[in-house]
Amino acid sequence: MIKRAILIDGSSLIYRCFYALDLRGKEVVGDESKRKFMNLLLFQTRKWINLNNYAYGAMLFDIDRKSFRTELLPEYKANRDPMPQELLNWLAEATSKVSELGMTVIFAPKGYEADDLAGTISKKLSDFDFKVDIFTTDKDFLQLVTHLISIYRIKKSFQIEINNHLNFAELNENLLPFQIPLFKALTGDSSDNYPGIPQIGAKTAQKIINQFKTEKKFFSYLQEIKEEKIRNSLLENVEQIKKFLKISRIKIDLDYKFELSDFVINK
Repeated sequence: MIKRAILIDGSSLIYRCFYALDLRGKEVVGDESKRKFMNLLLFQTRKWINLNNYAYGAMLFDIDRKSFRTELLPEYKANRDPMPQELLNWLAEATSKVSELGMTVIFAPKGYEADDLAGTISKKLSDFDFKVDIFTTDKDFLQLVTHLISIYRIKKSFQIEINNHLNFAELNENLLPFQIPLFKALTGDSSDNYPGIPQIGAKTAQKIINQFKTEKKFFSYLQEIKEEKIRNSLLENVEQIKKFLKISRIKIDLDYKFELSDFVINK
């Protein structure tokens, strides 16, 4: 029997619930807005737990915007607004209610993001032959896909797009999961507020990655790129590319220890 676990990116889910209900700036003290938010959060959580009858799982949250990534690049995510005060006021109760559903709630360790926690936990669970499904709005998680790890991307109206090892290339411009960090390092990420490399757009990055396949070959054979402007831009920005790779790559090796019993969903 296949063992299955669900990991939910709680940080992205609470934002999606909050903005789906358009609760910004509304009167929230003991009123209908808070009730609607909690109901939607719990409804979606229950729905996803029941989707594949998961017996194991956790909901993961960021605890701070500061991380090793902001140390590498202070402007990382600096373009994002702070969490709305209403949502901040509800966070403790929201995580408590999720726990009451029987799901473990975990906050990312200091210096890291929920992405890194998800990467580490999913890797360890898959090492125990678990099939792990990660629910998130964040495309960064796509790099984690393996034959045992799938990404359930939360889209508009909470529709789900499943990215797995079978359909990944079809859904992601013929890229493979391990190539996502390099693609982001080359093209940048406006939502995370880093620019990428001059002269390198999405199509050019795809062409380069399809040519070299791996990061090792990319750095070893940059000088063989025929287009002079592109070759020069890449050669002039090697250190920048390496820095962006550190930012774009999700960690899968945090010093985070757990027992399988920690993830049992008590329905």
